[in-house]
Amino acid sequence: MGGHVEQRFERILAIDWTGSRGGSRSRGALMREYLRRAAWWGKALQLKGWPFIDPADALAPDVQAPKELVDRLYEDERFLNQDMRVVKTCVRSIRLAAVRDAGRPVPPFPDMFEPLIAMYERGGGFSLDKTGMVGVGGAAFHRGILPDHLHKKPGIPLDHASLDAMDAADA
Repeated sequence: MGGHVEQRFERILAIDWTGSRGGSRSRGALMREYLRRAAWWGKALQLKGWPFIDPADALAPDVQAPKELVDRLYEDERFLNQDMRVVKTCVRSIRLAAVRDAGRPVPPFPDMFEPLIAMYERGGGFSLDKTGMVGVGGAAFHRGILPDHLHKKPGIPLDHASLDAMDAADA
């Protein structure tokens, strides 16, 4: 097991899945940043199923998330009570970390899953309804389609201070 896998696993394992932290403004912005990054990754790798894609499947289908770590996540009922897309994104983020640790080439984009993991750390998961509305805390917005997110505007800063300031603007 390598460094990227261990770091990502430890972060996911430490998440408080109760969703009690708040921060709906930063969490919504983090989801939008995930959608933007996933659009670029999906386009570059020609992946179907955006926005909840598995880039590792295209990059290195033989590299899997370490089973013992995935099994440990599945032992946490709070984790398994999340929307299945949340569960899958966590496992896929560990798998992409395993691809990096294996030294396989990856596109020169920022880590696709980092905004989602940061969003989970700030208050739990999300939901997606049949109309394409993404629910994050008390806020909801339309997911849109992949081309809607292929802009070159810089993403939001992912550091805690910037995200806290974003949430403080709502207070």
